[in-house]
Order: sequence, then structure tokens, then C-alpha cells
Amino acid sequence: MGSLNLHPLSASLSSTTLPTHRYSLCPHSQKITSIPASSPTQSRSRIPHQFKPIQTTYCFHEPASSRSSSNIEIGFCMKNDADSVLYSKNSIPPENGLIRNAAWIGVATIISKIMGLLREIFLAAVFGIGPVATAFKYASVLPGFAASLLGGVNGPIHITMATTLSKLSKERRRKLFQHTTAIMFLVGGAVGILVFIFAEFIIHSYAPGLWILVEGQITRAIAIAQLKLMIPCIVFAGPVGLGFGYMSAEGNNILPSISPALSSMPIIAFCVMYVSMRRSNAFLPGAGLSGGVLISCGASLGAFMQWIIQVIMLDRTQNNSIPVSWINILKDKDVHEFFLLMLPATITSGLAQIASFTDLYFSSLIPGGAASLSYAYLLVMAPLGLLSSVLVLPLLPTFSRLAKTLSWSSLMDNFKRAVIISMVVVLPILSTMCALANPIICLLFQRGAFNASASTLVSSLFICYSLGSPFYVIRELLVAVFYALGDGQQPFFVSVAAIALNAILDWLFVSSFYLGAKGLALSTSLVTALSVVMLFHLLLRKLEGVVDYTAMVFPLLILFSCCIVSGFTTSITYEILRNLVSSVFNTRICRITRIQELFSISSAGLIGMIGFFLPLMLLHFSGFKPVRDLSKTLMDG
Repeated sequence: MGSLNLHPLSASLSSTTLPTHRYSLCPHSQKITSIPASSPTQSRSRIPHQFKPIQTTYCFHEPASSRSSSNIEIGFCMKNDADSVLYSKNSIPPENGLIRNAAWIGVATIISKIMGLLREIFLAAVFGIGPVATAFKYASVLPGFAASLLGGVNGPIHITMATTLSKLSKERRRKLFQHTTAIMFLVGGAVGILVFIFAEFIIHSYAPGLWILVEGQITRAIAIAQLKLMIPCIVFAGPVGLGFGYMSAEGNNILPSISPALSSMPIIAFCVMYVSMRRSNAFLPGAGLSGGVLISCGASLGAFMQWIIQVIMLDRTQNNSIPVSWINILKDKDVHEFFLLMLPATITSGLAQIASFTDLYFSSLIPGGAASLSYAYLLVMAPLGLLSSVLVLPLLPTFSRLAKTLSWSSLMDNFKRAVIISMVVVLPILSTMCALANPIICLLFQRGAFNASASTLVSSLFICYSLGSPFYVIRELLVAVFYALGDGQQPFFVSVAAIALNAILDWLFVSSFYLGAKGLALSTSLVTALSVVMLFHLLLRKLEGVVDYTAMVFPLLILFSCCIVSGFTTSITYEILRNLVSSVFNTRICRITRIQELFSISSAGLIGMIGFFLPLMLLHFSGFKPVRDLSKTLMDG
């Protein structure tokens, strides 16, 4: 799907029956008792029909000697109603703490997104959409898949490790982390050797057009060399993902959120080095290959830097290390449970990558198609990736705890609240950016090797991707709910169906309707929307009687209406400001022209944002308050 991966961040579990208990934790007793269900009238009508409630009472007491010096008390309360909730002061953070945590994660993610945008700006200015940039997009498919999904934040390894460790003691945490890290290094090294041997075959499998197009010979030679040089990205992906999961389980989500910036900085530095060496005539005529070698080395260096920083950070938190024995690893039940949870999620993500392979297969027949899709996808995913890190990452442990305590109504209330907040944040950004797509692309990328025709193509692809972007966030939240319920099978089957549908639509839009790269972007948006519809339908069946979808229809209609108003206001305002500024400052100096354009874009975008939020404030829209609280937290620091 033109770089858009349908990767539900979920793990498949066998269809085990989850226990449904009523918990009562008394801080003055160590006695554990079991109480039979008193009467049929106490059964919960809102619990999914496949779960049978068994009322059980547990009483625990923490000895005074085991309490930490910080005097953190653990308090529990029991609600004698249909939605019995286990509440822990130190497990579910209060709303202000959650907002502050999300705010800091957001700041870290914004920094990473800015660095990623600067990386693409440098690549576009130096290489445009020519052979080097196109080859880099093909060569980075497997390393990028490993680095972003397996080793990235919200990837299957990260999510599985974080949720698994949250259920274990400190000693078992360290043991599981060290054992799985050893396994991941072994697997990553084996895969890296295979990639090095079959590099040409791998490139040909999803880019046959490079063997057909006239200019494809140079591109494929660069792509094969780059793929071999980026094997360290594959080797370190698994251990990096495990490290991020360990940090998230310990409550440290800031470093995982900011770590992608580490992979962007070396690429930027190597682009600057390439330009400097070209100006000093340090390169031979085959400068394209040399440029490709430099940026691929930068990507590998970034992956290595992430791992090194993790090692330093984790050494500070782990007082001692456990000797790694392969016999102990094979006998470790926690390792078995981890891989039983993680492997289906990784397979799901791997199958989702097939969707990108189909897009790359067809885009290889379009000159500059892969690079153009990548630039457009980056701009669309910048706000979506930020929102995913801010919302999905902190909410995932909460979803898991609520599902574990059978608080189905609370689980769905959190889900609906997250959806509304997501739309309140992402829709005004996308509506203004769609209205200003062409001037934004020109301002950011149009320089050096990136010309006006490339700007026109990328801006049209940006609009096509944006049509499905709101559904991307909702899909991430839906998959997180399924994951919290211990069900990764249904998202898995939805992903498989989406892959097949994406391949069919790619063929129709490119081969039959001749839409070119636009058809690939439209296919991505349409498949993402249909995936959300299917997942929500399955959730309705799974939690029958709990999910009230009608309560979300009216707020979403209001938001989409405000989105249309915002886009229209932004477009009109930009045209007025551009003509006004051009008439007042009649100059052709490049720097002044860019400043004028930046002023017009910023002012139009600001007015468009006001056009979105003003109706919500007048209507006292409920989803606006959490966003306002998040903004205050960011400003207060």
C-alpha cells in the first residue's frame, strides 16, 4: 500500500476462556477465600455472553517489611455492581498523570517526527525522485520493516514485551529480557546472512520493473548494494524492540518515543557529507552509487546507536545480570509464553508487509513512483504516528487491566474517548494540510533535485493518502482493544483479507483505470477504511450489549462537518493572503519569496484551525476538553 503497512499491533492467542472474577482485596488480611455465586440476579448482563462469571474474593496483605522506603501504599476498592472494577492506585494512573505522561511522550515523538521530516527534506533536495532515492526506498523495505515494526515503538515485539513484563516480578523480568535478547540476536544474525546472500533475488521479487525500465539498471544496482549495507538494521531490530518493551514496562516511554530521531541524524549527516564531497570532486563518475552507499551506511549507524543507548540506559536500572544458558532459555516458561504471544503478531505484521510489496511491485513500473509515494506517506503519517504514540502507548496497559478485571463498560468508554480525542486532533491538521498540500510540498521539498513536477505528483498522492488517514488511528485503537482482550486471531484474519483486497485494487487502479501512483495511494486509503468497518463489526459481536456505536455517530458527524468547514476556510484564506502578499511585496528574491509563502501557509492554516475548533467550542463539544488539558500540560512543562 505505497509504504502504508496494515500491521495490527496485536498478538494472536488461542481461544482460551478468560476468568471472570469479582475481586475484593483487603489490605488487612492474607486469607484467600472463594465465595460461590449468591444468586442469578447478581449476574452481569453487560458481560460478553461467552464468559461465565464466577464470583471470587481475594484478600491480600503486604507485609510492612516488604514495603519500599517511598511508603507507597497500595489501595484497592470493590464496586458491588455490574461492572466490578479492580482499582489500584499504583497501576492505573490518575487522569492528570496520564495526560502529563502522554504530553511528554508527545514532545519526544514530535522531535522524532521533525527529525524524520528533515531527513526526507535532505534526501529530496540531494537526490530528488531519481535513481538513488528510488533505490533507497526499495532497499529499505526489509530493513525498514524490521526497524519500524519489529524494533519500533508500538511494534509487535515492543507491545508484547511491555504487556508480558507488566505481569511478572522484577527478577523474572530481567531473566525474560536477557533470554529473549539472546534469541533475537541469533535469529537476526541468521536472517541477515540470508539477506546478504539473496539480496538481488529479494529486490527482484518486489521490484521487477527495475529489470524492465531503461533507467532501471542503475537503480537496481544501487538498491542491491544498499540492501547489503543495511543488514545491521535487521540484526539489531529485535533487541531494540525488546529494550523498548522493557522500558515501557518500567514506565519509561520517553526514550522509545524519541529514539527514531537517532536513525535520522546519521542519514542527514551523510547527505551533507555527500554534497560536500561532490563539490570538492571527491567522487568518481559513479557518484550515484557512492551517494547510495553513504545513506545506507547512515541507516545502519542509526540502528546501532539506538541499541548502544539502550544498553547504557538498561545497565543503570539492572543491578546485576543473569548468566545466559541456552538450556535454561529452552526451559523458561516465560520465554515460551512470550513467543506464543509474539510470533502470531509478528506473522501478522509480516503478512501486512505483503501489502507494501504489492504496491512496490506496481510502483516499480512507474518512474519515480516509489520515492514519490514515500514522501507523501511521510507527511500523512507524521501527525498520525504522533497521535498513535501519545494515545495507544499509554492506553494499552489500561486496556489490558480493564480487560483483566472484566470492566467491559470502562474499557469501551476509554476506547470511545480515545477515538473522539484522536479525531479532534487529527482532523483539523489533515483538513488544513490537504487544502495546502501543493504549497506545503513546494515549500518543504522543492529545491535542488526536487523540481515542480515532483511537487505536483507528491501533493496529489498526499491528498489520496489523507482520505484514509483518520481510519488508520481508529484501526490502531481497535486492534489495541482486541489485543487487550487476548484475541489476535480476528485482527489477523482481517489483515489477510485486507492484503488480498489491496492487491486486487492495486491491479485495478493501475492496470485497468491507469491511475498510476495515485491508484496505489487510493487503494491504501480504501482498504484501511474497510478494515476499520470489519474490525468494529467483529468487536460488536464479541462484546454484545456493551458497545453502543450509535453514541459515536453524532460526535463523528459533527467533527467531519467541522473538517469540511476548516478545509474550505483554509483554501480561501490562502488564496487571499497569497495575492495580497504578492501585491504588497513584489519581489523575486528566493529567500523572501519562501518567507512570504511560509507566512501565507501559516496564517491560512491557523485560520483553518480556528474554523474547525470554533464550532466545537460553541457547541460545548465534550471531546474538546481533554485536548485542551493536554495542551495546558505541554505549556506548563
